[in-house]
Amino acid sequence: SSFPRKLSETGLFVSTKTLQPAPGIIPYFVNSPLWSDGALKERLLAIPGNSQIGYNEVPYPQPAPGAPRGWKFPDGTVAVKTFSLELETGNPASARRLETRILHLEQTPGSDEVGDQVWRGYTYVWNDDQTDAELLDSSGLDVTYSIKDTSAPGGKRDQTWHYPSRAECTMCHTMPAKYVLGLDTLQLNRDHDYGGVVANQLATFEHLGLFKQPLPDSPDKLPKLPDYTDESADLNGRARAYLHANCSHCHRKWGGGNASFQLLGTLDLAETGTIGIRPNHGSFELHEPSILTPGEPDRSMILHRMTRLRLGRMPHIASSVKDEAAIKLIGDWIRQLPNLDPKRAVDIGAEGIPNQ
Repeated sequence: SSFPRKLSETGLFVSTKTLQPAPGIIPYFVNSPLWSDGALKERLLAIPGNSQIGYNEVPYPQPAPGAPRGWKFPDGTVAVKTFSLELETGNPASARRLETRILHLEQTPGSDEVGDQVWRGYTYVWNDDQTDAELLDSSGLDVTYSIKDTSAPGGKRDQTWHYPSRAECTMCHTMPAKYVLGLDTLQLNRDHDYGGVVANQLATFEHLGLFKQPLPDSPDKLPKLPDYTDESADLNGRARAYLHANCSHCHRKWGGGNASFQLLGTLDLAETGTIGIRPNHGSFELHEPSILTPGEPDRSMILHRMTRLRLGRMPHIASSVKDEAAIKLIGDWIRQLPNLDPKRAVDIGAEGIPNQ
């Protein structure tokens, strides 16, 4: 009840109208973004005072084959993500801010020895003037927007945007997923242009004194996810990176998914429990499907669930628009799997795996 009712009252921005971050608030960028129905995203991190991040100090609950460690954030850390949607497809000038989501860490003594933390999620809904956003109550909200889209019948389509309830935040932001999706070594190990100076994000965080200890190695020797949108990159790596970024926060050991397979890009494909395994939740009229059928996209449930809307859709929350580029990517990957080395997307090695 004491949480700020308006985004402008949080102290995160010099101006909510321009979305200029306050001093000390750090923008960050990820290698492989989560699909959010075509929305554009701006990400910020706020570390209170002179406190620091424990690099890879949070283990995965034991045992954890192939699961990377997480960063241990100090009490009061805030992760911020603002979502904008183009009201005319392909025209960035038409982008409208829809919501800003905040995850706020409230640390309790002794709770995080194996990664248990209390992150509370809040959603702010932007006003029509795009000058400020107001805290949404705990129940969530659906709003439908009219989108100009030359590929749609009549040049327009409706898109419903779901503003999540606070309870829904905890469906993906779980202990096995390290709560804050994307704020980790795999996603942040990349170069960024800081106003004409290109530098690695991890090295920049270290230079700013954000880590308690020095990085264990130079960033070029630390693990990183491929950019799945880079069509010049290795097909297997791109596909595994997409599944890691979009699916593995639930589809991992002790994750939120109620199927037994894992989609971590840090596992060899043979270790994921997908190849030739019949799905637990029906065939959806596919002919003898498996979760993953190498060489046969039409018999692979992973791909089929991506193509569905409503019943059986994956992801089953926070998305109602197909990711057509990803559907093509995963289809091409499955089709060529018999000819590919089914290695992991990224090898975290001893750097990321706790003692087992």
